[in-house]
Amino acid sequence: MKRTMPISLLIAALALAMLAGQSGALEIFRIGGENFPPPPEAADPAVTFTPVPWSDFLEKDGFDDGAFAEGVLRPLFLTPEDNIALTSLTRGGGPFSRGCGGYQFLLDGCNATRMVDGDLSTFYLKQPYGFVFLSGDRSSWLIFDLGGAFSVNRVRLISTQGTSLYPDKLLVTTSTIPQIVERGQYGGVDPGRTVFSVVENTQDTIEAVFPTMRATEVGLQITVTTGRNMEIAEVEIYGEGFVNRASYVSKMFDLEEPAILGEMRWQGRKDPEVRIDIHSRSGKTLDPNMYWRNTGRGDELSRFDENGKLLDAKGYAGLKTGEAAEITYDTENWSFWSPPYEFADSLGTSVISPSPNNVFQFRVDFQPDALQGGEVDFVEFSVTKPPLAQNVVGEVYPPEVPLGEVSQFTYAISPTMTPDHSGFDQIEIATPFGFAGVDSVRATGLVDWFVQVESPDSTLFSVKLSPRREAGDLGGPVEVYFRAPVLRYGTPFDGWVRDSERPLELAQRINPGNAAPEFVSETLSVRTSLSPRLLADLLVEPRVFSPNGDGVNDISRFSLNLLQVTENVPLRLEIFDLSGRLLRQQEGLHESGRFSFSWNGRDDLQELVAPGLYMYRIVVKAKNGDDQQTGTIAVVY
Repeated sequence: MKRTMPISLLIAALALAMLAGQSGALEIFRIGGENFPPPPEAADPAVTFTPVPWSDFLEKDGFDDGAFAEGVLRPLFLTPEDNIALTSLTRGGGPFSRGCGGYQFLLDGCNATRMVDGDLSTFYLKQPYGFVFLSGDRSSWLIFDLGGAFSVNRVRLISTQGTSLYPDKLLVTTSTIPQIVERGQYGGVDPGRTVFSVVENTQDTIEAVFPTMRATEVGLQITVTTGRNMEIAEVEIYGEGFVNRASYVSKMFDLEEPAILGEMRWQGRKDPEVRIDIHSRSGKTLDPNMYWRNTGRGDELSRFDENGKLLDAKGYAGLKTGEAAEITYDTENWSFWSPPYEFADSLGTSVISPSPNNVFQFRVDFQPDALQGGEVDFVEFSVTKPPLAQNVVGEVYPPEVPLGEVSQFTYAISPTMTPDHSGFDQIEIATPFGFAGVDSVRATGLVDWFVQVESPDSTLFSVKLSPRREAGDLGGPVEVYFRAPVLRYGTPFDGWVRDSERPLELAQRINPGNAAPEFVSETLSVRTSLSPRLLADLLVEPRVFSPNGDGVNDISRFSLNLLQVTENVPLRLEIFDLSGRLLRQQEGLHESGRFSFSWNGRDDLQELVAPGLYMYRIVVKAKNGDDQQTGTIAVVY
């Protein structure tokens, strides 16, 4: 017998079905912020809110442990009473010395850590050998790795009390570049900057006071003028201010299936001279590395062990002696670290790492000034599972237009969908310098479309499609023909697809790629050109390099032809981070021909830059005009 459900039960069942269809549609992860209320969206039963403590991290360095325990990321601040040397071992630093029958620099060589144990009854014994000067003086170096960059202004060297076994001379240096040529190997010392010296000491305790210096290492050259021992009971290093850098790397967030990455939000504050850079990356696996094995057949390398199993971190660690080869970044499954998000956009900004992806990770880098700092209470990001499509690639054409003019563009997108994906009915396109109009939209099976613009000065417009694009469509790209100005080189036209029938779900980012065979672009950014051309045939190799000192891909070279110049003209290479901050500059005089620059991954202060994407610009200024070549280069470690 056929039964009819009562209307009240039918309404309840439909409501439950709607909630079930949307459950898990939006998930918000908050890292830190245990003392703050959940985000407003968490009040919706269809939204999943997942709090994660700061303590669940992959890497952490340079932070105030007390503030960290209270749920705040804040760089370590040193008072004038904080002995940096005493805590250097906990940061991976410590004292290096050589001797005890050899010339190798070793951590804790000759029990050097007794100089940083806070106990005056223990001591480091330096016997009367070392470098012998013509005067008969015997000298030796002690290098104190501070385990980070600090502002230092005072060193106290305390010899064993009442023994007269003190240095007759002392030289103190500071450096932000490793002073030891190769730790653990025979090597010399680059003394760095001399900040203090005494040439006639007769005291058990030497107090070295000098102007405040940024330093990662402090060097002490201790000298005796007679053939006696030295007993150094303690070396204390003091300063004042914030550490130079602090970095937090989150754990890998396993989303368990492909997910759309939505917005990032954070709460924090900083002083005017401080930088807080938040980066993200995404991938398909839980390990962003590729592991290689020497097969023993010449230079042949393999990603598999001898049993044919793909190498992971555990398998790589278990390889036989001589089998372990290099570890490289898995660019097939992982994006690089993103450029930094603008810290002022704390109320919400789109995740720029590609999606859909299975794994997400973020990093927070602090660059305090000596007496200025900042802090972050929490970081949030949102995801939607499953995505609207397996992938959506897009390209904008033409990829190069005149500067400062309104140009017509074609924005082509091509989705890949299966029956598991719901599809979309809306395309959103960002136009950073304004929007002049949409002329047409073309797609197989498209019946109608209309444009939505929030305001006349909006930098984002959307196109509503009818019918919606779903799995099983006849295929082919969707092409949006629009007009917009381009006011700078490399203007991005980011895009997203959205399902207006499912408002809780996030828009899915359009990734650059080959969307339509008739367009030769495969990019979502637009260049501008200068005329007449003076620079041509730029070659940058490698575009992804790792300046970690292992001798492989440590330097990137820029080669370029200089045209139509009959006399020497200034040529300049500039390296910027993606916020526009100039990091490195090289300049020289050249005439027509081929020239090259190289970059070792260091800034003008000779400090290694953080991993990520950087912009380069090569500029020429001549009587017959100016020209430039720009692009991006990636640094990985």
